[in-house]
Amino acid sequence: MEFGGPDLPPRRLRNLLQEQVDTSPPGSRIDWATYYFRDRELAHALMRASDRGVRVNLVLEPDPRRVGANDTVISLLSNHGLKGGFHLYRPRPDDKGHLHAKIYAFSSPNVAWIGSFNPSGDEPEDEDVIAEIGDQDRGHNLLVGIRNARLTKALRRHVSLLGGSGRMPLRLRPGFNRVSWSSGTRLYFYPRILPDLVERSVQRMKSGDRLRGAISHLKTGELTRQLEGAAGRGVTVELLVHDTMRRVPDEVVEQLEAAGANIIRVRHPDDLPMHAKFLLIESSRNRVAWVGSYNFNKKSRKHNAEVLLRTNDLAAFESLEQRFAAISSMARF
Repeated sequence: MEFGGPDLPPRRLRNLLQEQVDTSPPGSRIDWATYYFRDRELAHALMRASDRGVRVNLVLEPDPRRVGANDTVISLLSNHGLKGGFHLYRPRPDDKGHLHAKIYAFSSPNVAWIGSFNPSGDEPEDEDVIAEIGDQDRGHNLLVGIRNARLTKALRRHVSLLGGSGRMPLRLRPGFNRVSWSSGTRLYFYPRILPDLVERSVQRMKSGDRLRGAISHLKTGELTRQLEGAAGRGVTVELLVHDTMRRVPDEVVEQLEAAGANIIRVRHPDDLPMHAKFLLIESSRNRVAWVGSYNFNKKSRKHNAEVLLRTNDLAAFESLEQRFAAISSMARF
């Protein structure tokens, strides 16, 4: 588990990715899918890897919320081609969603990173872009390192699916509904036929249970209703949410606080984003962590391509628990 944040060195997560790109040997492979990609230095590192014989497969969202944000890197990678490994995400028009998953998989050594971090910074920086999307090289983010061979294979396979095409809507395709699991950890891909995975988990919580979460996006919807119900029946609900009204409206905060939830907007004097996305669910019988790219809103639940991990690994839970406490301590300035 690796974190980024204002208490940690800037660009820590992107430097981790670049180090692995730079040390990937000829004959190995790199499989990436991401939403924002503005980091030209990192794009050049992928091109150098391809030139020295690394098989690079990259799928990128062409139309993120900030119009044109990825255009420079798209131009660089399109001109190079990555030996046929560069793809723009092109779902069917009626799929409506975006590629919001963040998958950074390497074969040597075998590891796949998933989570909330986009390589969305650049040097020199465009301050207008950062003002809109947030400085993810300095804000709160995380990447979970997965080293289990079954799970890394599933993530590489999914990158290939994201770069392909087909006649069937994504949520109906077997690859998007497949659950990959090993040693108490499960990977889920979106869009999918049954999307309410986290919501059902919250629905089963009982009085005396505890839920903590760092949530960058939260809108009125099924999870909000389940959180409200859980707090009302005696579950301890503690949430750290993004500072902006666009990502987490006041009415959602007020609704949950009225039910008994404790919600803190994470603020920073430099407007650094709270972009982490995880939930910790704790009962007398077990502790479960949910973490990934998944935003708790309608777009992620119904339309976007996302990756979500569920694990009862104690070390992962405790690492996220410690990070929750650290973000809480920095929440107000």
